[in-house]
Amino acid sequence: MKTKIISAVKNGLINGLRTALLLFRIVLPVFVIVALIGHTDVYLMIAGKLEPAMRIFGLPGEAVVPLIVGAFSDEYAVAAAMKPFAFSQAQITVIAMFTLYFHSIPVETVVSKKIGIPPLKIALFRFMMAVITGIVVSYLASVFLGGAPPSFLPQPAGEAGFDPGISGGFGFNTELSVMLTELGLGTLNMAFTLLRVLIPLMIVIELMFTYNVVGALAKKLSPVCRLFGISKDALIPLLVGLLLGITYGVGAIMELNRKKPLSARDLWMLGVFLFSCHGIIETTYLFTVSGASAIFVSGVRLLIAIGVTALMARLPIGNEGNEKRGKLANRQ
Repeated sequence: MKTKIISAVKNGLINGLRTALLLFRIVLPVFVIVALIGHTDVYLMIAGKLEPAMRIFGLPGEAVVPLIVGAFSDEYAVAAAMKPFAFSQAQITVIAMFTLYFHSIPVETVVSKKIGIPPLKIALFRFMMAVITGIVVSYLASVFLGGAPPSFLPQPAGEAGFDPGISGGFGFNTELSVMLTELGLGTLNMAFTLLRVLIPLMIVIELMFTYNVVGALAKKLSPVCRLFGISKDALIPLLVGLLLGITYGVGAIMELNRKKPLSARDLWMLGVFLFSCHGIIETTYLFTVSGASAIFVSGVRLLIAIGVTALMARLPIGNEGNEKRGKLANRQ
């Protein structure tokens, strides 16, 4: 038994380092580009154009700022972007629900492509889910949280809109030394986080396979497999992504693909569920502290993810000849 444990830990350490390096190489270029764009007026220029659309979510014009920031960055950037504005609980809840579906698009689209999920299709799916969820939640928030209901009418003439306060242009608005320092610290933090999470995760996965925990888990969660139309092999990345987030769910998929490639259908169903609801503990805490309703951010989001995935599982997605065509991460 001791030999098995040592072997599993050794393999998990190697796999964790390999997966972390692979993900780091994928994410770093996108991270640098997005970070540099953040030091220009591009976000605010886009926000100024999209401000009128906020009415369909029952939001004020300035809510477009955290939504645009979130599309290019993560949930923490959204929370930071909301601070300068006096948003109500209902408005913060709607913003949170929208961005939880549609955030970190450049990074997560590249990551999804790496494991064989069509990036354009999944990005379009996420945007559609964000819009639909935003409208539905704005209705619910107007009833239960005292927010404004969505409006599909044009902005009344003479009503003041949101002024982003920019003069235009695409030049950098931050000193070079500040940008380089931020990029350096952000890169080190990203590398440390990947190693800190992925190495223990891969060790756990190795131990689970060594002691056939996956088989026992599959028996316990077989109703979930049937509901989502996935195989038992997809359970581990589903649980990892749900609890820890997309990046680590993808890391688990990469490791499993090295052992036994997941089917195209498994990848699709994982994408549908995890891009609808992932990192549920961390994101619920973050947005609840920021002022959102925990019931919406956790419970409603999880129910929507389950419902949408169960519905999509009834469609012939990824069933081309029922062939196993999971893309091995180490091919590239």
